[in-house]
Amino acid sequence: MTREQLLALRWPARFAAWALGSGTFGRALAAVALAMVFSILGAYRLGNTVNVEDFAFGPSRNVTIDALISAIGVERTAVLVYMMQRSFAALVVASALTPIFFWLLGSSAMHAAARIRGVRGRAYLPMLVLFAYAALVYQAPTSVAALAFGPLGEGAGSQLANAVSLAMLAWFAFVVYRGIEQHYGVSGERAMSIFVIGGLVFYLLPFLLIIGALVALVVTAALLQYF
Repeated sequence: MTREQLLALRWPARFAAWALGSGTFGRALAAVALAMVFSILGAYRLGNTVNVEDFAFGPSRNVTIDALISAIGVERTAVLVYMMQRSFAALVVASALTPIFFWLLGSSAMHAAARIRGVRGRAYLPMLVLFAYAALVYQAPTSVAALAFGPLGEGAGSQLANAVSLAMLAWFAFVVYRGIEQHYGVSGERAMSIFVIGGLVFYLLPFLLIIGALVALVVTAALLQYF
């Protein structure tokens, strides 16, 4: 990577222009593969350092658990924690696959959202390349911070790792927005609507449906007096 390309990382609009204009599918595949190396290492650290029972009921119990206990009681909170325990392995696997989610789901979501907003005649491949490059730039510092300071917890190191993750996620979002403007030739309200539709319908809505299903299971179990 040249000095100009490294400087482009500082500015989402420049990075998006470089990736859209100079990126290739072969390099995109290599970027995703490298991002997967970082994410797998981070997931391995997560799976070997986080104990769900300590996270929920240990001395360093998360404040969310205290809020749940106050809201729905100890027994129902225990059911949610049990679900967390049973699904933790899946969570670790999902974290290892983060670059794939960002790459394929993200690019297809924004391209579909652009079509919903009436944008036609634009190729999908450039967005696929952009998301691959951006996924690597997001994942590398995020995973390195998690490996160095710990993925979860309340210590200063974990908080720093979380701050790095949030900062890179914000950078990723700005790159996507600038990529939408440049690739689809839109701006202002139309560009923002593509970004919001892609983010909400294809990212946030499935996540909310999963959370809603878990809550519904607990409520149903409570109504049927399973606990």
